[in-house]
Amino acid sequence: MGLGEMSKSKVYEIALSLLSDDKNGAKLKELLARIIEWEKAHPQKSEYDGFYWYDVSGDPRVLNKLVICGLLKVVMKTNSGTAYRLVDLQEAEKALESFGEDAAIDKSTEEEVKIPDDLLDIIIGHEEKKEIIMRALKADDRVHLLLYGSPASAKSLILECLQKIARSKYIIGSASTKAGLFELLYNEEPSFLILDEIDKMESMEDLSILLSMMQSGFISETKHYRRRTKMLNTKVIAAANRIDRLPPELLSRFVKLRFSNYTDDEFVDVAAKVLQREGIPINLAGYIADQVLNKLGSRDVRDAIKCARLLREETKEDVDKVIDLLRQQL
Repeated sequence: MGLGEMSKSKVYEIALSLLSDDKNGAKLKELLARIIEWEKAHPQKSEYDGFYWYDVSGDPRVLNKLVICGLLKVVMKTNSGTAYRLVDLQEAEKALESFGEDAAIDKSTEEEVKIPDDLLDIIIGHEEKKEIIMRALKADDRVHLLLYGSPASAKSLILECLQKIARSKYIIGSASTKAGLFELLYNEEPSFLILDEIDKMESMEDLSILLSMMQSGFISETKHYRRRTKMLNTKVIAAANRIDRLPPELLSRFVKLRFSNYTDDEFVDVAAKVLQREGIPINLAGYIADQVLNKLGSRDVRDAIKCARLLREETKEDVDKVIDLLRQQL
C-alpha cells in the first residue's frame, strides 16, 4: 500500500478528529463544507487541477496544516500560488455528515435538568466548595469537578446527593471497563457523569474516551469496521482520595476541590443528619454518631450507617450492644 492509499484510508478519522476540536472545529466545519462544495462542482480533469485559497475563502496557513494532517494534498505549486485537493472527497464528506448528524448537540430539545437549591443541604461545612459545585451544576456550559482528599470527608456524601439528579449516571473508576464507559455515554447521554475512584481507572481506552468528552464533548468508537460518534453535553464530577498519579492532561480539565477530615462536631452533625435520612429518630441518630466517634474512634459517616443498620431495636441499649460488638473487631 502506497503512502497516498494509506492517507486515503485515514481521511474519515482525521476529519472527525479535527472537527471535534472545541477551539477550531466550528471554523474547520465551515471551511470543509466550502471545499467539498467546490470539489463537487469542479470534478478533477487532471492531476494538477485543484482549488486555490481564494476559491474556498481559506487561510493558506490553515490549508497547509490540513496538508500536514493528511486531509488535503498539494496538486500544483507555482510562484503564483498553491492548488489543493482533498485526499478523498467521499470520506471527507462522510465525516462532515457524520459529525453534523450524529454529533450535533441540540440544546433546544435537550431535556432540562432541574438542580434543587437544597441539594447539598445535608453537607455540613465546606460552604465555599458547595457553592462552586452548585454553580458548576447549573452552568450553561460544561464545568468538570474533581473532589479529592481524605477518605472520611464529605466526598462520598456529595456524590450520593448528586446521584439524585435526573439524567445522572454513577460509575466506579475501577469498574469502568466492565461497565462499558463508551456504551453508557453513547446510549444514555447523561447530563452528569459521577465518577468515583477516578484514580483507579486503568483502561487507556476509557481514559481516552473521557479526555475527549471532557475536552470537546466528542466521543467515538471504531469496532469491526464500524464507527460510532456522538457529541455530548455531559459534565463530569469525579472523586479520588489521591490525585498525584492522575495524568496531567486529565487534571487540567477539572476544577479541583480538596477536602479534609471533619472535625468532631462536624462529624456528629453530618452523621446524625444522614442517619435521620435512614429513618433513625433524631435523638438516637445523634447518640449513634457520638458513640461511633468516641467509642469506635471513627469520623467516617459510613461507620455510623453500618451501626444503624445492625440495630434490632431503636434504643440506646441496642446501640451500645452493636458498638461493643464492633469494638471487639477492631
